[in-house]
Amino acid sequence: MPKIKEPDSMSPPAPEKLFPVLLLKNHCPAGNYEIVGYLKEAVKVKDAAGAWTVVEPEKFIEGEMKPHTMAGVGFPNKIWAGTHIKLPLEEAKRLVAAKAAERADALAA
Repeated sequence: MPKIKEPDSMSPPAPEKLFPVLLLKNHCPAGNYEIVGYLKEAVKVKDAAGAWTVVEPEKFIEGEMKPHTMAGVGFPNKIWAGTHIKLPLEEAKRLVAAKAAERADALAA
């Protein structure tokens, strides 16, 4: 009779599922997270006649956290509002319920 192989008890745990959110308030993630990017606003210049000209159109910057408007503020692990990140499902649910973030998945649109 062949011996039945038992499952490996030392197999690595399944990777934690991350859920995409858009931060409405600054946040310091408790555990694992991934930065998706942020939407850089268009750069406009006003000429002498008062007409606005778009110098740089708005675009999505992937893989970077949205920079703060003032240099030298914050601390490590702080992620600024306006950044799209992926968080563990429970932390994402807590932030959305507290209105500190909004869903950034296809179903939210």
